[in-house]
Amino acid sequence: MSDRVLRRFAVGLRRDPVGILLLAFVATIVVAVTAAPVVSGMDPLATDFRQVLLPPNSVNWFGTDDFGRDVFTRLLYGGRTSLQVAALAVLIVMTIGVTVGVVAGYFGGAVDLVLTKVIDVLLAFPRLVLAIAVAALMGGGTVPLIIAISAVAWPAYARIIRGFTLQIAQEGYVAAARCLGTPTWKILTRHIALNLVGPILVLAMLDIGNLILVVSALSFLGLGVPPPAPEWGAMLNEGRGSMEIAPWLVLAPGLAIFVVVLAANYFGDIVRDSVEGRPVHGPRHWLRLPGTVGSRRPDRAPAAVATAASTGNPAEVGAGVLDLQGVGVEVTDRRSPYFGRSILHDVSLHVAPGESLGLIGESGSGKSTLAALALGLTRPPLELTAGRACLFGENTAGWTWDDWQKVRGRMVSLVNQDPLSALNPVLRVGDQIREVMQVHLAPSRAAVEHRLREVLDEVHLPDRIIRQFPHELSGGMRQRAVIAMAIVNRPRLLIADEPTTALDVSTQIRILDLLRALQDRYGLALLFVSHDLRVVARVADRVAIMRDGAVMETGATASVFGGATHPYTRELLTAMPGRRLRPAPSGA
Repeated sequence: MSDRVLRRFAVGLRRDPVGILLLAFVATIVVAVTAAPVVSGMDPLATDFRQVLLPPNSVNWFGTDDFGRDVFTRLLYGGRTSLQVAALAVLIVMTIGVTVGVVAGYFGGAVDLVLTKVIDVLLAFPRLVLAIAVAALMGGGTVPLIIAISAVAWPAYARIIRGFTLQIAQEGYVAAARCLGTPTWKILTRHIALNLVGPILVLAMLDIGNLILVVSALSFLGLGVPPPAPEWGAMLNEGRGSMEIAPWLVLAPGLAIFVVVLAANYFGDIVRDSVEGRPVHGPRHWLRLPGTVGSRRPDRAPAAVATAASTGNPAEVGAGVLDLQGVGVEVTDRRSPYFGRSILHDVSLHVAPGESLGLIGESGSGKSTLAALALGLTRPPLELTAGRACLFGENTAGWTWDDWQKVRGRMVSLVNQDPLSALNPVLRVGDQIREVMQVHLAPSRAAVEHRLREVLDEVHLPDRIIRQFPHELSGGMRQRAVIAMAIVNRPRLLIADEPTTALDVSTQIRILDLLRALQDRYGLALLFVSHDLRVVARVADRVAIMRDGAVMETGATASVFGGATHPYTRELLTAMPGRRLRPAPSGA
């Protein structure tokens, strides 16, 4: 794995109290079972019928079994057997599964067909049932146990690795290696197998817990390690007859299996998150009850805002549609590698009814984070840590998800950068626009159809698209359909997050003119997010320049574009071809 993955894993684990606790516990178990002769000087096979079923005491920490053998000593030696068998089985399974998967995915054709059918047949049988059958046929014992586990576990690895190989085999560097005459074995080992290290490690970590359970289950059924040799599953089988009078016989191996399997699965999740770059998993606050974090009720219900907005008069719900006062957003999850990083700091913006505010900044400046905050979509590991975010005069800090559901799509709508990400590919466009109305307004069928055709006419789309799927439309038509979904309920605030980036220049102009016309028609407040200054200049009344999560400069569009005072704003403007600026005022 790369250094970045290892660093992300280390940071994620260091900020995860449960992970640290499990790691310490499992490390203690591994060290103890490895050094079993040193930790316990007793013989795990020595019997003493004078000390049968003794409860835990200062000499026998976990008591004795029905043969007078020390349970703690047998637990240590049994753990050595269980973990060794599981680790060896994982290595064998990985070797067979990765080899078969890579060969099937790379060569394809008849090779892939034959191997895939074999995998399908083996996967058709329940893993544990098939392992029991194989182990029983071979007579039981350590070697048959490993063979049985390996025989039933490799097909799942092979199926997954085959899928990864099919993707990697289409990459350009693999095609280039073929063109250069690189031997096939080198392509398989250097160009494909090395790129599978991350997924293989994740699979191994996630599956080792299952294999430990299978080892214990087979030993419990008498098909694993032969007695009197200790093994955790066999110890459970031996202790079940005396469980009522000597519960320590099953509690000790049972808890050991539980903790080791739990830790293996937990670490598998952490490794997967590190390899794939996923957000940290699990609860953010381990010591708080569900519902106590971020569930404070607002001082006034958002329903009151919705009622006022339904009158169609923005002035009735406050002087400002969107008002941000000294807003700060930070990464607050201690398990995140970016813990403590400030994403937005001391941001103050105001959008009045009917006004268009252009939000300009380079990639990573915080534009989309600010738009998500205005929509109530700030989610862990991010959190509002300072200031106030007010919508229609109300502080939204205490709104819950249900509160926001009453507002999003009804009073505040979003137009995405990529219309395909906002349109469901398996639903017709008309059904998706109808759904927005039915969720919030629940009008009659006739009213829905009337408003549907009315909004399509407003965005200059023909009625035929009602029956079409998104892939049947051009890029400009898809964006118009998304705009229709956003305005169909006549919202008071429209947030457009780079809505023209994926369009050609002529289509961009038509979409911008459409947004301006709809704003005039409905009295919309428009928050237009973009990095293209020419686009913003066409639709915005005022602009705000952002950099590194802060607002550098704000003012009327003509004033900022014609006489910018902040050095960063001037750099942006001078980067536009053919743009000339007046000299900055002295002392600016």
